[in-house]
Amino acid sequence: MSKIIATIGPATESKNSIRTLSELGVNIFRLNLSHNSIKWHEKIINNIREVTPSSSILVDIPGRKIRTTFNVCKKRFEKSQRIYLVSKNFNQDSIKSNFIYEINNNILFNMAKKGMEIFADDGRLSFYVEDISKKYITLRTKCEGFLQECKGINVPESLFIDKELNDKDKFFLDFCCNYAIDFIGISFVDKAEYLKNIQTYIGERHPKAIAKIENSSAMRNLTEILKISYAIMIDRGDLSVETNPNNIGILQKNILIEANKFGVPVIVATEMLHSMHESIYPTKAECNDITNSVLDGASCLMLSGETAIGKNPYEAIKTMISIVDLTKKYILNNNPYSQEFQNNQQTLQADVMAASVSLIASTKITKGLICISKTGEGVRFLAKYINKDFYCVTDTYNTLRHLNIFRNVKPILSNVVFNKKDRSHIYYIARQLIDKGWDPDNLYTFIYVSEGGEGLRLNTIQVNYLKSLASF
Repeated sequence: MSKIIATIGPATESKNSIRTLSELGVNIFRLNLSHNSIKWHEKIINNIREVTPSSSILVDIPGRKIRTTFNVCKKRFEKSQRIYLVSKNFNQDSIKSNFIYEINNNILFNMAKKGMEIFADDGRLSFYVEDISKKYITLRTKCEGFLQECKGINVPESLFIDKELNDKDKFFLDFCCNYAIDFIGISFVDKAEYLKNIQTYIGERHPKAIAKIENSSAMRNLTEILKISYAIMIDRGDLSVETNPNNIGILQKNILIEANKFGVPVIVATEMLHSMHESIYPTKAECNDITNSVLDGASCLMLSGETAIGKNPYEAIKTMISIVDLTKKYILNNNPYSQEFQNNQQTLQADVMAASVSLIASTKITKGLICISKTGEGVRFLAKYINKDFYCVTDTYNTLRHLNIFRNVKPILSNVVFNKKDRSHIYYIARQLIDKGWDPDNLYTFIYVSEGGEGLRLNTIQVNYLKSLASF
């Protein structure tokens, strides 16, 4: 069913914590390069690979997102307080105020307009723009509070005019590529063109770019973004502030509906179990939120501060997995077919094959479904149509970790390299599964590309006993 992503931070950075999270059911570990040092991230990446090599790593790069830096005022401000956002290397002695906050991206000076309202920290703080100069922006606070380090700044209905990558973007992308990171989260992908530039720069290197849907421009261009996306993330914090918080539930449902049509995995993120930063129990609304996200077809559910800095990271994981499991039982009892199966009017060969396999998988004729895939691309079609867990056997760790993002998929690493010329690896896989303790007398549905399948995602469906295949 839906996979669990846990953000690593001070609360979970040790090897023992990473091992515990993996044992509890975390499939993907997330790091945010906007926080902590490069050296810290290098250490955590190495720890994850050592402790759980089959788990995936998702790294969010700073990208276009406007944030405060570590150089911020630590004092609490009052309502109607005048505060200042300043550019890097600004001489703060020239402003007679303690309430000075450095920002990481000077594009804010072009986006903000006098008299408009802007927000910070996922909309928890709001300000009026009082004045804009070349080096600082003067704000009036609408509420009291703290504007802390590394918090996002949002300008609703704003547009990013930059399309090309800057040196900072390239540095972080190269860092992720050099460490063979599995997924890179790209902030504020508002057009397909911007995502394409990222993908072109990555080239044939390992990471898959995940487009973060965070503003109204991304919603307008959603279909074009999905057409070239490996996966997307609904960043509800920024999306709600950039559009309208009252509309976030509808936006989430619309994104999931559209993405499922394309077979694009969707990560639902932000405040899924926010109360568990402090409390050992979730709110009823949070439980309902997770349930509805699974019902609507989310591939992954992401925990941010809950596991990075929260007091109850393991309880948060256990809570989320419990809700996901209960929802999975409900789906299997009431909806044996996915919505895509019911509305299937596709003519693509892989769609037809996947829908056919879904029909077999929904019965009790076989013990389960085993997809055999070198690249994992065929799994994208299967995940669209199948509402229950199935296995995918592949022959590299790279593909194995990319498969973790697809709902319902349980990846298995083959101990033999696949042979494109014949089906000998199919028989070796059957023997491997028996050696792992699988019952040889069980009947399974296999789907794979056989000889003569050049250019096809999936072209063979076979129902057989494990012992029969293993005897070849």
